[in-house]
Amino acid sequence: PNTKTWKLRDQIEALEHWSERSSLRYALDESLADAALGHEGDFYQFLDKLFHILKSAKGCAALVLKPSLIGIERSMQLSRLAHDDLGIGAVFTSTFDSGIGLAYTAFVASVSDSTTTNEEIKYPHGISTFSMMSGDTLTPTFESYVSNDGILNVASLGRAMFGLGIDEMRDYNYTTDEDKGFENGFYAGDEEYQTMSTTSETGRKISIQVSLPLPFSDDVAWSRYTDLPQQPRWSPWIKSVAYLEQGETQWNLNVRGVEFKWKAISKMLDNPKGIMWESTSGLKNKGVVEFVPVSNDSCLMRVKMTVITPRIIALLFKTSDEFVKEFVENKLLKWSLESFRDVVKADLALERGDAELGDALFGAVEGRSNAIEATLSYQGFQDKDS
Repeated sequence: PNTKTWKLRDQIEALEHWSERSSLRYALDESLADAALGHEGDFYQFLDKLFHILKSAKGCAALVLKPSLIGIERSMQLSRLAHDDLGIGAVFTSTFDSGIGLAYTAFVASVSDSTTTNEEIKYPHGISTFSMMSGDTLTPTFESYVSNDGILNVASLGRAMFGLGIDEMRDYNYTTDEDKGFENGFYAGDEEYQTMSTTSETGRKISIQVSLPLPFSDDVAWSRYTDLPQQPRWSPWIKSVAYLEQGETQWNLNVRGVEFKWKAISKMLDNPKGIMWESTSGLKNKGVVEFVPVSNDSCLMRVKMTVITPRIIALLFKTSDEFVKEFVENKLLKWSLESFRDVVKADLALERGDAELGDALFGAVEGRSNAIEATLSYQGFQDKDS
């Protein structure tokens, strides 16, 4: 049937009926790719829709993913959905790709396999199309890394291409068990700024969770925070945020004169109110900001963020990844949340005609911004671990 006119839900229902009668299981392949490509502008909605379609399906064994068609990021998102939410396999396959394309497919397949301990949902991946090619763009060829019994030496291939081991490849798949949500016991509405964090084995991936009480409602906090181009008002190291097409935003960050850019896609949350985001290119980062109501005129701001720190950051600060984590956690994020609180308080004061309080609060924000700039340029900070 024509997948453009026959809905994915209908296809899965038909496959479920066939699976029940035949006692055989099935996998979603081209139909999944067609549906994913048709939802490039609302991919998070597609993931949510696919989850609700498949959560009660009994015959689906795996999702078949082609990174060369739907992209590496989208493939990994679907892989996480398969493993973490549906408990089924994620099989990576190639089209008629060159050795470079096959290598990337092999890397993401290996990372995908490393994120689940359930051996029953791990299946062989399909990247043997190299045997149909008359030549290769890689030297040595991709085929040279494949043993006679069809086993690919991913570690050797990774080191040959990028100098990366499996652990560093895994850093780029930065979803962990921590992504399953905030631990309720960690956050308390009557406390001040709280924080906890973890780092990966290589030190590149930093996961941070922080919270701060806010003296205004969750509606006010959510409406102000999700006006994304306003972010530089309380995060001065962010130079600009601009809306792009298809729900994406362009972010520009400046650290010691070095500019970092990334694009991200975001999704608004309703219960509790908030926003979640994930970068689609550039600096690898993702996170969730939630505003949990405490009373009619107060709420708790909860932030969880994961970032893959570029190696140049450590070089810029002449310091360790651990120190970078501590600085982000206890300086930049703390100052950012406190500045957001004071900026909104100042705006509300001016809106109700209290110019004196508004000016005082803006003065506090400006002072905090100056402290950030002074800290970033302080020579002692540069030589912290030298």
